[in-house]
Amino acid sequence: MTREKPLRDFETKYFDSVLCASYYERHMRNAILNFKFHGVTYLAPTFAHILLVKLKEDFRFAYADIITSVPLSKARLAKRGYNQSELVARSASKPLSGKFINNLLFKVKEVPPLSKMTVAKRRKAVKNAYKFNNNFDIRGKTVLLIDDIFTTGATVNECARILKLNGAKSVFAMCVCETRRRGLLEDDLHKENFDERKNLHNSDKRRV
Repeated sequence: MTREKPLRDFETKYFDSVLCASYYERHMRNAILNFKFHGVTYLAPTFAHILLVKLKEDFRFAYADIITSVPLSKARLAKRGYNQSELVARSASKPLSGKFINNLLFKVKEVPPLSKMTVAKRRKAVKNAYKFNNNFDIRGKTVLLIDDIFTTGATVNECARILKLNGAKSVFAMCVCETRRRGLLEDDLHKENFDERKNLHNSDKRRV
């Protein structure tokens, strides 16, 4: 079931609103893990479609001037070979009127795994982790920022902060999934070695 995300508590909230299309659990969790860590990139259009269905509920998201994604660091991008959020954002942007811009933001700081951190430590860890690409002018523009999973909102909020510091009028975030509670992801999001999860889908299916 899709719904608008009730906002987490923030000392200062920089994004204007966020929509999440699903929950990070069961089959969606399996799909995200395979997409993110096992090179199953053909799922990008499917996730994009899910987002497009959701954003029809709020015209502010559908008519953003610019569509972009949360970036990966150079090291993480080199290791994984692709930015999963970029693939979704690029696909989702095709039927929209806004311009897709890759690398609107750069991730300039390697962030330690966030999964075991408190909310406050997560926010501190991502502070100044992103830098704006000065080759673009976003003054007075509305930006749609796309990511795969919304947990505490620390990453999305920091990206929105940087975008607004560089003139964005509004920043709306869309995520494929959200966690039902903080800390649900545990090790999932920050382990690059998922060899032990090769049979994850089948094992979960047997338990259903």
